[in-house]
Amino acid sequence: MADSNSPNSSVDDLKKHVMDVFKEATKDCEDESLKRIFGTIGRSYDSLNDLSIELFNSMADTGIIDRAREMFKPVSDLGVLSPVAVFTIVILMYAGSRKANSALKVYQHMIATGVNPACYTYVQLICVLATDFSNVKFLRYAKKYFLEMLDKGMKPNPTPFWNIMKAIAYREPVEKAKEFLEQIKAKGFMPPDSGFHYKEAYLAEGMQTLKMYANLVHNETIDKDVRKYFYVLHACPGHAEKLASKMYSALVDDGNVDEATEFFNEVEETGIEPMVLIHTVVIEAYLSFGKTKGALEAYLAMLAAGVAPNSYTYTVLIKGLSADPNFFGDAKKYLLEMMDKGKRPNAATFTAVIEGFAKQEDKAAEEEGKEFVQVMMDKGFVPNAKAMMEVLKGRPTSVIRSAMSIVLSTLKQ
Repeated sequence: MADSNSPNSSVDDLKKHVMDVFKEATKDCEDESLKRIFGTIGRSYDSLNDLSIELFNSMADTGIIDRAREMFKPVSDLGVLSPVAVFTIVILMYAGSRKANSALKVYQHMIATGVNPACYTYVQLICVLATDFSNVKFLRYAKKYFLEMLDKGMKPNPTPFWNIMKAIAYREPVEKAKEFLEQIKAKGFMPPDSGFHYKEAYLAEGMQTLKMYANLVHNETIDKDVRKYFYVLHACPGHAEKLASKMYSALVDDGNVDEATEFFNEVEETGIEPMVLIHTVVIEAYLSFGKTKGALEAYLAMLAAGVAPNSYTYTVLIKGLSADPNFFGDAKKYLLEMMDKGKRPNAATFTAVIEGFAKQEDKAAEEEGKEFVQVMMDKGFVPNAKAMMEVLKGRPTSVIRSAMSIVLSTLKQ
């Protein structure tokens, strides 16, 4: 920690100096919301100190007590906040509002005044720089400061590393990732290779996965609700493992053991989320927001990318399309496509399509439904009436009767 350059060591003078540092660090703020927050905090030293205590406790609660102690080490035995704590708080608040350029300016001002950054200062700055894709210079700075941390003997947690890797994946070729990895290894930092995205033998595939996630968050042509969904999702620890477990379990539960085994083996060997998983989650995201068209477009984009859907992908897609009358024709199409690829729909998927016929409450639709069931039977599929009844529980009686009539009358022929 750098010592204060305050004029004398009295408590009042030290506190005044701290407030001067805070006001200087926040004077160029252009964001109206942050201006109000800074204004409230800057009313008194006590307000700033109260915020510092909250942040210290938060850091301690999340298991980084050593970093909290480093950053909040007082200037002297008088117990007054240090300038590095003040600058870091401002950088943290800009980072929380995703204001990379403002955070960078505060950091540069801090260095110009002779204050040395703490480990937590670097982490906050690197994370906001690496996750802001609006200017390529931010990635260059993020790399620079990460290497600078290592040169100072600091040991960052994996978060800034992964954020930089995502930014590299989004903006630069794989060669740049290899170059960065060589640089940090030479300085003693060993990237985490347990879990997803990083096994050196599959670096190119891992970077492709990171690029897709980055694109889902930062590409403004993608639906804003879906972008927000993936922003939140990717911030959740263990999200990849949970999604993979969900797909694997669904495949096993439906009896698709070969697909489940293939999926499991790919994850185990590469340490990377299979692309079929990510594309399927995109489809699910659109459907969760009631955006059926977007889900269908996501499926077609999946095919265009050369990624083959598995049985779970079809289940998600067909059930979603069946729920929207405007896309019922597509639901029928993809159910038959699923079967043509040797995959068998589970009871919920098949029933969703039959229910689509029943909901139309039309004799012609019912007859078309019977013809559709016959086509499925000609392809080797035998409907399970008992399983259908389980799926249809809670539906209107008229829909249940019509759906069961469509299937049972066809089975009796």
